[in-house]
Amino acid sequence: MKFEFSPYVAFQVKDYHKAVEFYEKVLGWNIIEKGEKESHFKIGPMNFFAENSPSGFTFFEFRTDNFEEARKTLEENGCVITQTYNDKSMMFKDPYGMCFHIFEE
Repeated sequence: MKFEFSPYVAFQVKDYHKAVEFYEKVLGWNIIEKGEKESHFKIGPMNFFAENSPSGFTFFEFRTDNFEEARKTLEENGCVITQTYNDKSMMFKDPYGMCFHIFEE
């Protein structure tokens, strides 16, 4: 089993509509899809997702070739599941405070 960094980073912003305008117009990020609460940007091989939220967290994503083994290893080492999307896609928080998404394609 391995954890491979995927080309996806999600981050939460407090003033969503102004933030999306800033990333698109000031930083020149290519907007792929613009929604009411989440927008997808692409810069080279990287994908960024701006989400409307007062929390202000940034989430990295890791692809794994064996989700069940990865989940078990993370939980055995103090990680907790904070959100479940499906049986091969979950958000975790590690014992040190970092939040990240693990998925298997």
